Amino acid sequence: MFPIMLENLDESNIFLVGGGHVAYHKVLNLHRFGIHPTIISPEFHPSLAELEQQGTVTLITKEAEWEDVANAFLTLLVTDNEVLNDHLAKQLKHAGKLVVHASNPSLGTAQIPAVTTRGKLIISVSTSGASPSLAKKIRSEIAETYDERYEDYLDFLADIRQYVKKYVADRVERRSWLKEAIEPIYLHNIEERQTFLDELKQTFPVEQTIS
Repeated sequence: MFPIMLENLDESNIFLVGGGHVAYHKVLNLHRFGIHPTIISPEFHPSLAELEQQGTVTLITKEAEWEDVANAFLTLLVTDNEVLNDHLAKQLKHAGKLVVHASNPSLGTAQIPAVTTRGKLIISVSTSGASPSLAKKIRSEIAETYDERYEDYLDFLADIRQYVKKYVADRVERRSWLKEAIEPIYLHNIEERQTFLDELKQTFPVEQTIS
């Protein structure tokens, strides 16, 4: 199992096979990250039909076949037809594709972890398919610690990092400023963040741009 974060996905190559309640919840999770998948199923949950009307999914009304997903980058198999799920998983795996088998993760090549987001902060938890319920429980516990405060705090840290990279030439000084920025006082106190940023800009003014 190798954890990885993927960016700039071509959503035209993201497919979901299955149109029921499980499929709907998988789609909502994909939407959190701006992915609008194509869904293949003979029938669809009413909520999926509503999403199609909103333009956030593409529905194809048919029983999925290999040819439908042969060029997919990522396929999620969530039908209640285990024979179909297993068959497509085998073919996709043989073709070197990313495939998530919801009911039998060992037959797939990828798994989608339980995720909590706080702005730029993304925390994912996986039990390697052993217990999705435990993964969700751990995710909820972590979410209580890393609450909504971290959204603004991560924006602050991103601003500091960009400024330091641009205007602080000495590597030791860079590390010192970045290390100081993650002290708890800056998480809890917005005024202290502004004081820190003002001090940084006074110490390394804009005209000292690193060439």
